[in-house]
Amino acid sequence: MSIFKNIYRWLFRSLANQLLFTYLLVITIALFVVSLWALFMIKTESITDLRNSLEVEAVNLGLEIDNDLALDSIQAKQRIKAAVDRHATKLNVLITVVNDDGHVVADSNASVAPSSGENISNQAEINDALAGILAVATRTSPSTHTDWYYVAYPVRAAGTTQGVIRVGVSLSNITQRLRHDLIVFLEIIVATGMVTVLISLWLARRVNRPVREMSAMAKKIALSGDMSEFVPVSRRDEIGELGLSFNQMIGRLREQERVRQEFIANASHELKTPTMAIGSVVEALQAGAGEDSTLRPQFLNSLERLVERQSSLLQDLLDITRLDGGSERGWMDRVAISQVIHDAVEQIRPQAEKKDLVIRLNLDNEDSFVPGNAIRLQRAFVNILTNAVNYTPSGGVVTISVTVQEPGQIQITIQDTGVGIEPADLPHIFERFYRADKARSRSSGGSGLGLAITREILARHHGTINVESTFGKGSTFIVTLPLAETAETARAEDQGNK
Repeated sequence: MSIFKNIYRWLFRSLANQLLFTYLLVITIALFVVSLWALFMIKTESITDLRNSLEVEAVNLGLEIDNDLALDSIQAKQRIKAAVDRHATKLNVLITVVNDDGHVVADSNASVAPSSGENISNQAEINDALAGILAVATRTSPSTHTDWYYVAYPVRAAGTTQGVIRVGVSLSNITQRLRHDLIVFLEIIVATGMVTVLISLWLARRVNRPVREMSAMAKKIALSGDMSEFVPVSRRDEIGELGLSFNQMIGRLREQERVRQEFIANASHELKTPTMAIGSVVEALQAGAGEDSTLRPQFLNSLERLVERQSSLLQDLLDITRLDGGSERGWMDRVAISQVIHDAVEQIRPQAEKKDLVIRLNLDNEDSFVPGNAIRLQRAFVNILTNAVNYTPSGGVVTISVTVQEPGQIQITIQDTGVGIEPADLPHIFERFYRADKARSRSSGGSGLGLAITREILARHHGTINVESTFGKGSTFIVTLPLAETAETARAEDQGNK
């Protein structure tokens, strides 16, 4: 059993061994089956040719002795015996002639054949031939222990069977030929197997080399985290595509690692700033500012704003982490989009009223539903509205429009009359911790995560968000979401296809 275990371990130790074993096994079985079929066909063709030649010899002999076979005289038997010996010697075969009652008239090999006059009609081929049927038989000689092949030909005259000519030949030549051919085929199988091993080793190594390189690279990344190298790709087949995919994965891992490091650095910086500010306020209070009735309210208000900013930043970090992890559930509820918009507007209305802003709400359809999470959608719209309020000067207008689009989509447009966004900043506003106006963002408490969170939430709802802005005139955010009926139909079609 240990031998089989070792073979099993060796076989499945590498892909090259499996390919080698598979190729060798398939080719060996194929050659073995082909060899058996070839031997069978050679034997069949040889027997057929032998039967035809023996039958022709029996016919020729029958034409020569048919008249003498009808005579019952010593001269006739002598002529038959002479013809039998001549034909048997010429072709190196055994010939036996019997009369119509099954008695031997002549035999080319008296030492083997029955004595003159013996009745052999009990032998199957003789019995069939006496009945007028050309018969064949194969028997093993009791004296030589070799197989003999017999053809019994009925000699007919005037519509009756006058006798039978049986021509027999040893099958040893055919047996020797088949053995020789078998040896040749085995040699071919062995030679082909050796060539197959060499070709399989070369092919397996060629296929296995890039796989080993990718395996070594993966182990290196797992152990050390080093993603500075790529796998060399010089092929255009499936292995080459695998290498390209592996390199793309490494590239994505690099980018994710870069984003992670950048996120950690930005988060640390953002957390550090209000923390230090809180520490400074606390130190000032401890130094005596808390005793001053004029300064104490100012420092407490400042401390309250810093704590609120810290809490908001922590909440944003928690939200972005949850969205990245995909651990939340309940994203496919039936949500009334008009109610979500109303709730979001009411949430930011106090801020807008402080700045004397006008909020206009235009709803095309109050009965539109989208599949998703109402709380998360409200958070996304609150983020957009908060930006609109923060960057719109006093007396400005924020307009929210909801329209049903074709096919099966709803569009929410949030337009403000604020300061707008510079063209250089537009491509980056949805990046994490990015601020178009860093000084103003910090003073207003922005963390740079609001729009990034908004984009992630809308992406989870199979929606999109775009922005159009003219610097100095305002910005327009355009959100598109699929309606609930369209999403349900798509899911039903997907389940039907499965």
